[in-house]
Amino acid sequence: MHVLLVEDHALLRRMLEQVLTDAGLRVTVAETADQAMTIFEGGLRPDLLLSDIRMPGQLSGLDLARWTRQRHPSLAILLQTGFADLDTGEFRVLRKPFAPDMLLAAVRESLAGCTPEPGDGAVVK
Repeated sequence: MHVLLVEDHALLRRMLEQVLTDAGLRVTVAETADQAMTIFEGGLRPDLLLSDIRMPGQLSGLDLARWTRQRHPSLAILLQTGFADLDTGEFRVLRKPFAPDMLLAAVRESLAGCTPEPGDGAVVK
């Protein structure tokens, strides 16, 4: 399975990427929602969009999730935030801080029902 990880904080982004990679997932990273949109427009089709909600740039993670849902309705979307007042009602939101096992459980649930690309064979441990 392939995850597009969108996180503006470099240290957290590297940690999340490592946890996901160690779990057997392919990960593409973007620092902002604007960069992630450009990656999508370039043809990337991940199985899961994992994005922070509040980030610098023109788009928030919520904007990106809505934009993505319109164009790729079957794509799994998981948002993350450290702000308690952010609850979209539209998408699953993982509250920061969270432990790696909580992240992987949320990813596993979000991906349930996604079909890996041919020859991928990745399994979330």
